[in-house]
Amino acid sequence: MKHSLLPLLALSVLSAWYAGVATAQDAGAPAPVEAAAPAEAPKPAVESPKPVAEAAALTATETWTGPVATMAGADRFQITRDDKAVDVRLYGVDAPETGQPYAEEAKKAVVAALGGGPVRVDVLTTDNLGIAVAMVYAGETNLGGLLVSEGLAWYDDRNAAGDRELKKLNAQAIAGGKGLWADAAPLAPWDYRRSHGGEQFSYSLKPKEEPKPEVKEEEKKAEEEPKVLSAKGEQEYRDNFTIPKDAKLPEGVNETTLLMKHMPRIEMDAAGKPLGFTASNISEIPYAKELGFQDGDIISNVNGIQVTDMAQIMSMAPQFKDVKEFNVTVIRGGKPLTRTIRVP
Repeated sequence: MKHSLLPLLALSVLSAWYAGVATAQDAGAPAPVEAAAPAEAPKPAVESPKPVAEAAALTATETWTGPVATMAGADRFQITRDDKAVDVRLYGVDAPETGQPYAEEAKKAVVAALGGGPVRVDVLTTDNLGIAVAMVYAGETNLGGLLVSEGLAWYDDRNAAGDRELKKLNAQAIAGGKGLWADAAPLAPWDYRRSHGGEQFSYSLKPKEEPKPEVKEEEKKAEEEPKVLSAKGEQEYRDNFTIPKDAKLPEGVNETTLLMKHMPRIEMDAAGKPLGFTASNISEIPYAKELGFQDGDIISNVNGIQVTDMAQIMSMAPQFKDVKEFNVTVIRGGKPLTRTIRVP
Protein backbone atom coordinates (compact mmCIF):
# COMPACT_ATOMS: atom_id res chain seq x y z
CA MET A 1 0.00 0.00 0.00
CA LYS A 2 1.42 3.38 -0.95
CA HIS A 3 2.13 5.48 2.15
CA SER A 4 0.76 8.63 0.47
CA LEU A 5 -2.69 7.08 0.42
CA LEU A 6 -2.86 6.41 4.16
CA PRO A 7 -2.89 10.02 5.34
CA LEU A 8 -4.99 11.31 2.48
CA LEU A 9 -7.99 11.21 4.73
CA ALA A 10 -6.10 9.64 7.61
CA LEU A 11 -8.21 6.51 7.45
CA SER A 12 -6.83 3.36 5.92
CA VAL A 13 -10.28 2.46 4.66
CA LEU A 14 -9.98 5.33 2.20
CA SER A 15 -6.43 4.43 1.35
CA ALA A 16 -7.88 1.06 0.45
CA TRP A 17 -10.40 2.83 -1.75
CA TYR A 18 -7.61 4.59 -3.63
CA ALA A 19 -5.40 1.54 -3.78
CA GLY A 20 -8.18 -0.28 -5.57
CA VAL A 21 -8.53 2.55 -8.06
CA ALA A 22 -4.77 2.75 -8.62
CA THR A 23 -4.59 -0.99 -9.22
CA ALA A 24 -7.29 -0.78 -11.82
CA GLN A 25 -5.52 2.06 -13.60
CA ASP A 26 -2.27 0.19 -13.80
CA ALA A 27 -3.09 -3.39 -14.77
CA GLY A 28 -31.75 12.91 -24.68
CA ALA A 29 -35.37 11.63 -25.93
CA PRO A 30 -36.38 8.05 -25.08
CA ALA A 31 -35.37 5.61 -27.82
CA PRO A 32 -37.06 2.29 -28.64
CA VAL A 33 -35.33 -0.63 -27.01
CA GLU A 34 -35.13 -2.44 -30.34
CA ALA A 35 -32.97 0.35 -31.76
CA ALA A 36 -30.16 -0.17 -29.24
CA ALA A 37 -27.06 -1.98 -30.46
CA PRO A 38 -26.78 -5.62 -29.35
CA ALA A 39 -24.17 -6.54 -26.79
CA GLU A 40 -23.01 -9.64 -25.05
CA ALA A 41 -24.70 -9.85 -21.68
CA PRO A 42 -22.29 -9.54 -18.76
CA LYS A 43 -22.52 -12.06 -15.97
CA PRO A 44 -25.61 -11.19 -13.90
CA ALA A 45 -24.79 -9.38 -10.68
CA VAL A 46 -27.56 -11.21 -8.84
CA GLU A 47 -27.77 -14.86 -9.83
CA SER A 48 -30.62 -15.66 -7.42
CA PRO A 49 -32.11 -12.32 -6.33
CA LYS A 50 -33.44 -12.08 -2.84
CA PRO A 51 -37.03 -10.98 -2.29
CA VAL A 52 -37.32 -7.19 -2.13
CA ALA A 53 -38.03 -7.15 1.61
CA GLU A 54 -35.03 -9.36 2.35
CA ALA A 55 -32.56 -7.73 -0.02
CA ALA A 56 -33.02 -4.15 1.19
CA ALA A 57 -35.39 -4.40 4.17
CA LEU A 58 -38.06 -2.77 1.98
CA THR A 59 -41.57 -3.69 1.00
CA ALA A 60 -42.98 -3.45 -2.54
CA THR A 61 -46.23 -1.49 -2.81
CA GLU A 62 -47.15 -3.44 -5.95
CA THR A 63 -45.66 -6.00 -8.34
CA TRP A 64 -46.42 -6.49 -12.01
CA THR A 65 -44.89 -7.83 -15.23
CA GLY A 66 -44.60 -6.28 -18.67
CA PRO A 67 -42.33 -5.58 -21.66
CA VAL A 68 -39.95 -2.61 -21.81
CA ALA A 69 -41.25 -0.23 -24.50
CA THR A 70 -38.60 2.52 -24.49
CA MET A 71 -35.44 3.52 -22.65
CA ALA A 72 -34.58 7.08 -21.64
CA GLY A 73 -31.37 5.76 -20.10
CA ALA A 74 -29.92 2.65 -18.54
CA ASP A 75 -31.84 3.34 -15.32
CA ARG A 76 -35.05 4.83 -16.74
CA PHE A 77 -37.68 3.04 -18.83
CA GLN A 78 -41.25 3.00 -20.02
CA ILE A 79 -42.69 -0.41 -19.21
CA THR A 80 -46.06 -1.51 -20.59
CA ARG A 81 -48.76 -2.38 -18.07
CA ASP A 82 -52.33 -3.07 -19.18
CA ASP A 83 -51.63 -1.47 -22.58
CA LYS A 84 -50.30 1.70 -20.93
CA ALA A 85 -46.67 2.85 -20.77
CA VAL A 86 -45.54 3.46 -17.18
CA ASP A 87 -42.41 5.52 -16.37
CA VAL A 88 -40.09 3.51 -14.12
CA ARG A 89 -36.77 4.41 -12.50
CA LEU A 90 -34.39 1.74 -11.17
CA TYR A 91 -34.14 1.83 -7.40
CA GLY A 92 -30.81 2.62 -5.76
CA VAL A 93 -28.76 3.43 -8.86
CA ASP A 94 -27.86 6.47 -10.95
CA ALA A 95 -26.53 5.66 -14.43
CA PRO A 96 -24.46 8.00 -16.63
CA GLU A 97 -26.52 10.57 -18.54
CA THR A 98 -26.56 10.69 -22.34
CA GLY A 99 -23.30 12.35 -23.37
CA GLN A 100 -21.33 10.99 -20.41
CA PRO A 101 -18.74 8.20 -20.70
CA TYR A 102 -20.23 4.72 -20.33
CA ALA A 103 -23.80 5.89 -20.94
CA GLU A 104 -24.11 3.79 -24.10
CA GLU A 105 -22.28 0.83 -22.57
CA ALA A 106 -24.73 0.86 -19.66
CA LYS A 107 -27.76 0.88 -21.99
CA LYS A 108 -26.31 -1.94 -24.08
CA ALA A 109 -25.77 -4.04 -20.96
CA VAL A 110 -29.41 -3.58 -19.98
CA VAL A 111 -30.67 -4.39 -23.49
CA ALA A 112 -28.56 -7.55 -23.53
CA ALA A 113 -29.92 -8.59 -20.13
CA LEU A 114 -33.50 -7.98 -21.27
CA GLY A 115 -33.13 -10.37 -24.17
CA GLY A 116 -36.43 -9.16 -25.63
CA GLY A 117 -38.45 -10.64 -22.78
CA PRO A 118 -40.73 -9.09 -20.15
CA VAL A 119 -39.54 -7.79 -16.78
CA ARG A 120 -40.88 -8.03 -13.25
CA VAL A 121 -41.42 -4.66 -11.60
CA ASP A 122 -41.42 -4.39 -7.78
CA VAL A 123 -42.56 -0.81 -7.15
CA LEU A 124 -41.21 0.68 -3.92
CA THR A 125 -42.21 4.35 -4.06
CA THR A 126 -42.59 7.39 -6.36
CA ASP A 127 -39.94 10.08 -6.79
CA ASN A 128 -40.39 13.87 -6.73
CA LEU A 129 -40.95 13.86 -10.52
CA GLY A 130 -43.85 11.40 -10.27
CA ILE A 131 -41.85 8.45 -11.63
CA ALA A 132 -42.27 5.00 -10.10
CA VAL A 133 -39.11 3.79 -8.33
CA ALA A 134 -38.75 0.03 -8.54
CA MET A 135 -36.52 -3.01 -8.46
CA VAL A 136 -36.71 -4.43 -11.97
CA TYR A 137 -35.82 -8.03 -12.81
CA ALA A 138 -35.10 -9.51 -16.24
CA GLY A 139 -35.50 -13.19 -15.50
CA GLU A 140 -33.22 -13.79 -12.51
CA THR A 141 -31.16 -10.61 -13.04
CA ASN A 142 -31.67 -7.53 -10.90
CA LEU A 143 -30.99 -4.74 -13.43
CA GLY A 144 -29.91 -2.22 -10.80
CA GLY A 145 -27.51 -4.69 -9.23
CA LEU A 146 -26.19 -5.61 -12.68
CA LEU A 147 -25.32 -2.00 -13.52
CA VAL A 148 -23.63 -1.28 -10.20
CA SER A 149 -21.65 -4.54 -10.12
CA GLU A 150 -20.33 -3.97 -13.66
CA GLY A 151 -19.26 -0.39 -12.88
CA LEU A 152 -21.88 1.03 -15.26
CA ALA A 153 -23.82 3.06 -12.67
CA TRP A 154 -23.30 4.74 -9.32
CA TYR A 155 -24.85 3.37 -6.15
CA ASP A 156 -27.33 6.14 -5.28
CA ASP A 157 -26.51 6.56 -1.59
CA ARG A 158 -28.48 9.82 -1.43
CA ASN A 159 -31.81 8.06 -1.95
CA ALA A 160 -30.99 4.47 -0.93
CA ALA A 161 -28.55 5.05 1.92
CA GLY A 162 -29.44 1.89 3.83
CA ASP A 163 -28.98 -0.66 1.04
CA ARG A 164 -26.09 -2.88 2.10
CA GLU A 165 -26.22 -5.10 -0.99
CA LEU A 166 -25.78 -2.19 -3.41
CA LYS A 167 -23.03 -0.73 -1.21
CA LYS A 168 -21.23 -4.06 -1.37
CA LEU A 169 -21.57 -4.35 -5.16
CA ASN A 170 -20.39 -0.75 -5.59
CA ALA A 171 -17.36 -1.32 -3.36
CA GLN A 172 -16.41 -4.43 -5.33
CA ALA A 173 -16.74 -2.59 -8.66
CA ILE A 174 -14.54 0.26 -7.42
CA ALA A 175 -11.91 -2.07 -5.99
CA GLY A 176 -11.86 -4.00 -9.27
CA GLY A 177 -11.68 -0.88 -11.44
CA LYS A 178 -14.70 -1.99 -13.46
CA GLY A 179 -16.36 0.18 -16.09
CA LEU A 180 -16.43 3.87 -15.22
CA TRP A 181 -14.26 3.20 -12.14
CA ALA A 182 -11.30 2.65 -14.45
CA ASP A 183 -11.19 6.46 -14.65
CA ALA A 184 -9.45 8.34 -11.82
CA ALA A 185 -12.39 10.64 -11.07
CA PRO A 186 -15.55 9.91 -13.06
CA LEU A 187 -18.13 12.70 -13.00
CA ALA A 188 -21.23 11.67 -11.06
CA PRO A 189 -24.47 11.96 -13.06
CA TRP A 190 -26.07 14.27 -10.47
CA ASP A 191 -23.15 16.69 -10.92
CA TYR A 192 -23.50 16.36 -14.70
CA ARG A 193 -27.23 17.19 -14.47
CA ARG A 194 -26.51 20.14 -12.22
CA SER A 195 -23.99 21.62 -14.68
CA HIS A 196 -26.30 20.99 -17.67
CA GLY A 197 -29.55 22.19 -16.13
CA GLY A 198 -31.01 18.69 -15.85
CA GLU A 199 -33.74 17.67 -13.42
CA GLN A 200 -32.64 16.13 -10.13
CA PHE A 201 -34.70 13.32 -8.67
CA SER A 202 -35.22 12.28 -5.06
CA TYR A 203 -37.33 9.82 -3.14
CA SER A 204 -37.74 8.50 0.37
CA LEU A 205 -38.03 4.94 1.58
CA LYS A 206 -38.78 3.63 5.04
CA PRO A 207 -36.87 0.42 5.76
CA LYS A 208 -38.18 -2.11 8.23
CA GLU A 209 -37.17 -1.42 11.79
CA GLU A 210 -34.49 -3.79 13.04
CA PRO A 211 -33.66 -4.38 16.71
CA LYS A 212 -30.86 -2.10 17.81
CA PRO A 213 -28.16 -3.20 20.25
CA GLU A 214 -28.28 -1.62 23.68
CA VAL A 215 -26.24 1.57 23.78
CA LYS A 216 -24.36 2.61 26.90
CA GLU A 217 -25.34 5.92 28.45
CA GLU A 218 -22.01 7.60 27.68
CA GLU A 219 -22.14 6.40 24.04
CA LYS A 220 -25.70 7.68 23.73
CA LYS A 221 -24.63 11.13 24.90
CA ALA A 222 -21.80 11.16 22.37
CA GLU A 223 -24.22 10.21 19.56
CA GLU A 224 -26.61 12.97 20.55
CA GLU A 225 -23.94 15.62 20.10
CA PRO A 226 -24.76 17.79 17.05
CA LYS A 227 -22.73 17.12 13.89
CA VAL A 228 -22.75 20.75 12.77
CA LEU A 229 -20.30 23.55 13.38
CA SER A 230 -21.49 26.51 15.40
CA ALA A 231 -21.74 29.80 13.54
CA LYS A 232 -20.21 31.42 16.64
CA GLY A 233 -17.02 29.44 16.15
CA GLU A 234 -15.46 26.81 18.36
CA GLN A 235 -12.07 26.26 19.84
CA GLU A 236 -9.78 24.19 17.64
CA TYR A 237 -7.75 21.35 19.14
CA ARG A 238 -4.52 20.30 17.48
CA ASP A 239 -2.56 17.06 17.57
CA ASN A 240 0.43 15.74 15.65
CA PHE A 241 0.83 12.16 14.45
CA THR A 242 3.43 10.34 12.38
CA ILE A 243 2.63 7.26 10.31
CA PRO A 244 5.05 4.37 10.99
CA LYS A 245 7.58 3.85 8.22
CA ASP A 246 6.49 0.25 7.70
CA ALA A 247 2.72 0.93 7.90
CA LYS A 248 0.64 -1.57 5.95
CA LEU A 249 -2.66 -3.40 6.23
CA PRO A 250 -2.68 -6.40 8.59
CA GLU A 251 -2.55 -9.87 7.06
CA GLY A 252 -5.94 -11.00 5.83
CA VAL A 253 -7.28 -7.44 5.44
CA ASN A 254 -7.70 -6.10 1.91
CA GLU A 255 -9.26 -3.13 0.16
CA THR A 256 -12.57 -4.80 -0.64
CA THR A 257 -13.19 -6.12 2.88
CA LEU A 258 -12.46 -2.70 4.37
CA LEU A 259 -14.87 -0.98 1.99
CA MET A 260 -17.66 -3.45 2.67
CA LYS A 261 -17.17 -3.47 6.44
CA HIS A 262 -16.77 0.25 7.04
CA MET A 263 -19.05 1.69 4.32
CA PRO A 264 -17.31 5.04 3.55
CA ARG A 265 -19.79 7.84 2.89
CA ILE A 266 -20.40 11.59 2.97
CA GLU A 267 -22.14 12.87 6.12
CA MET A 268 -24.82 15.55 5.57
CA ASP A 269 -26.20 18.17 7.94
CA ALA A 270 -29.91 18.72 8.59
CA ALA A 271 -30.16 20.97 5.52
CA GLY A 272 -28.63 18.35 3.24
CA LYS A 273 -25.24 20.07 2.94
CA PRO A 274 -22.10 17.90 3.08
CA LEU A 275 -20.17 18.02 6.35
CA GLY A 276 -17.39 15.69 5.25
CA PHE A 277 -16.33 12.06 5.04
CA THR A 278 -17.07 9.38 7.64
CA ALA A 279 -17.22 5.60 7.93
CA SER A 280 -18.76 2.96 10.17
CA ASN A 281 -16.79 1.65 13.18
CA ILE A 282 -13.80 3.90 12.58
CA SER A 283 -12.01 2.65 15.71
CA GLU A 284 -11.80 -0.83 14.14
CA ILE A 285 -10.00 0.43 11.02
CA PRO A 286 -6.27 -0.40 11.04
CA TYR A 287 -4.16 2.53 12.35
CA ALA A 288 -7.21 4.74 13.03
CA LYS A 289 -6.67 4.72 16.81
CA GLU A 290 -2.94 5.33 16.40
CA LEU A 291 -3.76 8.39 14.31
CA GLY A 292 -6.16 9.68 16.96
CA PHE A 293 -9.47 8.95 15.23
CA GLN A 294 -12.65 7.83 16.96
CA ASP A 295 -16.05 6.42 16.01
CA GLY A 296 -18.32 9.16 14.70
CA ASP A 297 -15.51 11.43 13.47
CA ILE A 298 -16.22 13.39 10.28
CA ILE A 299 -13.25 14.42 8.14
CA SER A 300 -14.20 17.78 6.70
CA ASN A 301 -10.97 19.18 5.26
CA VAL A 302 -7.63 17.88 3.97
CA ASN A 303 -4.82 20.39 3.31
CA GLY A 304 -7.32 23.18 2.83
CA ILE A 305 -9.62 21.23 0.52
CA GLN A 306 -13.18 20.83 1.75
CA VAL A 307 -14.46 17.24 1.47
CA THR A 308 -17.87 17.26 -0.24
CA ASP A 309 -18.39 14.07 -2.27
CA MET A 310 -16.82 10.69 -2.97
CA ALA A 311 -15.87 11.45 -6.58
CA GLN A 312 -13.94 14.52 -5.39
CA ILE A 313 -12.18 12.44 -2.73
CA MET A 314 -11.00 9.95 -5.34
CA SER A 315 -9.49 12.75 -7.41
CA MET A 316 -7.34 13.80 -4.44
CA ALA A 317 -5.19 10.66 -4.66
CA PRO A 318 -2.98 11.72 -7.59
CA GLN A 319 -3.00 15.31 -6.34
CA PHE A 320 -1.43 14.26 -3.01
CA LYS A 321 0.86 11.59 -4.43
CA ASP A 322 4.16 13.05 -3.15
CA VAL A 323 2.88 15.10 -0.22
CA LYS A 324 4.59 14.28 3.10
CA GLU A 325 2.45 16.28 5.53
CA PHE A 326 -1.31 16.49 5.83
CA ASN A 327 -3.41 18.87 7.89
CA VAL A 328 -6.72 17.12 8.48
CA THR A 329 -9.74 18.83 10.08
CA VAL A 330 -12.12 16.51 11.92
CA ILE A 331 -15.57 17.34 13.31
CA ARG A 332 -16.07 15.56 16.62
CA GLY A 333 -19.12 16.33 18.74
CA GLY A 334 -19.74 19.49 16.73
CA LYS A 335 -16.23 20.84 17.31
CA PRO A 336 -13.35 21.03 14.80
CA LEU A 337 -10.09 19.27 15.62
CA THR A 338 -7.05 19.80 13.41
CA ARG A 339 -4.38 17.14 13.33
CA THR A 340 -1.14 17.03 11.38
CA ILE A 341 -0.15 13.67 9.94
CA ARG A 342 3.36 13.12 8.61
CA VAL A 343 4.61 10.31 6.40
CA PRO A 344 8.20 9.09 6.10
